[in-house]
Amino acid sequence: MDGNATEQEKATAYLVYEFERRAYPLSDEGFTIGRDAGSNIVVREPSVSRSHAEVRAEGGEYVLHTSGATGTRLNGETVHTPRQLNEGDRIEIGTAELTFRRSKLPLGVSVVDRAAPRPKFDDVETRRTTIANPILGAKESEGRSKAPMLLLFVILVALAGYYFLSR
Repeated sequence: MDGNATEQEKATAYLVYEFERRAYPLSDEGFTIGRDAGSNIVVREPSVSRSHAEVRAEGGEYVLHTSGATGTRLNGETVHTPRQLNEGDRIEIGTAELTFRRSKLPLGVSVVDRAAPRPKFDDVETRRTTIANPILGAKESEGRSKAPMLLLFVILVALAGYYFLSR
């Protein structure tokens, strides 16, 4: 394959957002997915990080890089390291489901023109903290103190003991 064929293949790769029935063309530039208004695909869910995942062109292939706190799933499996995308791979971010396509798009899917990169700015709606939900595969953040819960438990045990002993 010559360099032109590789460039043409890259131009025909898409991420199809199944719920919206829209196809987003991929290119050599990084393609971001997250809650931030500056993302290429914006997923407005509290469980999605501002900068949740990115698809990058690497050596003629597309690779999924994840950075979200609540996890990204590829074909039902949680992704922790960069993974190469293949035709038909399904990426799950929150409740959003994206399909990687290099072949002909399904009927009824419209192609979204890629706009010029938007400048980064502080969007009030994207400044919320990401909800860490154990059901979604999030791990409890390291360094979080368990002292308040332990103190509350000790106080409750002391109150219960006092209640039962004073009767």
